[in-house]
Parts: sequence; C-alpha cells; structure tokens
Amino acid sequence: MTVGSEVTSTVSLVQNPAFGALLLWQFGRSYQQEKPTDLPVLNLHFLVLPMLLHARTLEKIKSTNPSSGLAQVANKLAAEREQLFSIHGRALVFRSLTLESVGTGIASQLLHLDYDTGKMRSNEARAPRTPERLRYHVRGAEKLGKWFARLGPDHVYSLLRVEP
Repeated sequence: MTVGSEVTSTVSLVQNPAFGALLLWQFGRSYQQEKPTDLPVLNLHFLVLPMLLHARTLEKIKSTNPSSGLAQVANKLAAEREQLFSIHGRALVFRSLTLESVGTGIASQLLHLDYDTGKMRSNEARAPRTPERLRYHVRGAEKLGKWFARLGPDHVYSLLRVEP
C-alpha cells in the first residue's frame, strides 16, 4: 500500500455516508431536544459535515463550551478569516456526501424528511457505541444541534457567512 492510498483510505473511513448519517442523526436529535416544537430545515444539515469533518473547525467546536454557542465558534473561526469563509466552499464540496448521508439516514430509518416542509426529523433509535477516535465528531454534532436550534436558520447562515 502506498502513502497516497493510506491517506485515501483514512479519509474514506471518516468521509462515508454511513458515518455522515450518524452525525446528521445526532445533530437532529440534539436540535429536537433543544427545540422540541420544531425540526431543522434540510439546508442546515449541509453545514454539519463540512464543519465536523474539517480538523481545524472541529477543534474550535471541541474547545467551545456548550453554553457559549455558535457565535463563540464563529468568533474563533473569524480570528483566521479564511477559516470562517471556507465553510461555504466546503459545504459545496461536501454537498454530495451530505446528500448520500441523508439518503443513508432515510434508508436506515434514522432520519425522516418531510418533503412538503423541507424539515428533517431524527427518529428514535439507540445510539451506537462511538469509537474513541470519533467521539469528538459525535459530540460536535450534539453541540451544533443545540446551537443551531437556539438561533433561526438565517442567523446561523449569517454567523457562518454562508448562503442558504
């Protein structure tokens, strides 16, 4: 095995639709716990994977207290402006992985998309045991779910400098 294929293999272990579906499901569960009367719109899910599967952004999420909120993460990212502005570009790059993850989540009955409203529900299911190397991703999804629920979608897009 060459070095290049080792890197590709490592990336494909994390950037796959099954893991993406788990992160989107965890994001939705946290969103629904924080805001039981509402569900997240599908568009918000397109920000989750680009933030959690980017090491430097995940580090900012990991180091932010749950009570601090998304504005604090945005401020940390804004300290290096290109990090904050790169979220939109990564959302475009990760678009197909997010769509595949949504499809996997729906097929596995973790997620349900209401096609009339564009809102996605995370169904009740037992969370699998998270391997140690992925726990920060799952905890990050929990934080993002809570933080996004506390703000309206437009406020989330504005803080993260992304276009819906």
